[in-house]
Amino acid sequence: MSRRLWLPSYLGLVLIWGCSFLFNEWALRSFSPLAVAFGRISLGALTLVVVLVALRQPVRLRRSQLLDLVVVAAVLTAVPFVLIAFAQTRVTSILAGLLNGTTPLWVAIFVALLIPAERASQRQVVGLLVGFAGIAVLLGVWDVDALDVPGTLAMLGATACYGIGTAWMRWRLADTPLSGASLSAVQLVIASALLLPLVPLGGAPGDIRPESVVALLGLGIFGAGVAYVLFWRVIRTAGPTIAATVTYLIPLVS
Repeated sequence: MSRRLWLPSYLGLVLIWGCSFLFNEWALRSFSPLAVAFGRISLGALTLVVVLVALRQPVRLRRSQLLDLVVVAAVLTAVPFVLIAFAQTRVTSILAGLLNGTTPLWVAIFVALLIPAERASQRQVVGLLVGFAGIAVLLGVWDVDALDVPGTLAMLGATACYGIGTAWMRWRLADTPLSGASLSAVQLVIASALLLPLVPLGGAPGDIRPESVVALLGLGIFGAGVAYVLFWRVIRTAGPTIAATVTYLIPLVS
C-alpha cells in the first residue's frame, strides 16, 4: 500500500478522536469513568465483531500472539480509557485534548527503546519537541496552581500508556497476517474482559440522559470500533511515530 494512502485514515482519526473528548464529557454526566471506558470498549468490540461476522472473516490467532494482545489491550485501551474518563471529571475537554498531544513524544521514546531501527530522525525529534513546547505554552505549565494536578497526571499517564502500546503494536504485531479489523476486535474484546470486573466499583449510573447514551454509542462505534481499524492502518503504512502525531491535530477538533 502506498504511503500516501494512510492520509485519509489519519484525518479520519483526527476527526473521530477529536470529538471523543466532547462525547466523554457528555457520557460522564450519567455514567462513572469506569462505566464510560467499559461502554466505549465493549460497544467498539461489538461493532467490529458484527463487521467480521458480516464479512465472514474468521479470526485465527497464534498462541504466541496472545500475550502481546493482552499487553496492547491493557496499555493501549483499558488503562488509558479509564484514565482519560477520570481526567475529564476534573479538566475540560479542550484541556484534555491538549494534554493528549503529548502522545507523540512518548511514542518516540518507546519506539527508540523497542524498535531502534525505526528511531525518529533528528528532524523528527526536533519537530516533536517543538510540538511539545507549543502544548506546554498553551497549557501554561509554569502556572502550576492553575492546573488540576490529579486530572493532568491522569491524562499524562494515559498518553504514556499510548506511547508504550503504540510502540508495542508496531514491534510485536504489525507484521501479523490478520487484518486491522480482526486485530482491533480481539484487542477490544480482551480489554472489555479486563475491565468488566471493575465496573461495579464505579457505582450505579445517575440520571441517564439521552445525550449521554448517544455519546457513549458514538464513543464505542466510532471512537473505538472504527478508529482502531484506522489506527492499525496508519501504523502499518506510515509507522508508529507518524501515527502518534495525530494527537497534535486532535486539539483543533476537541
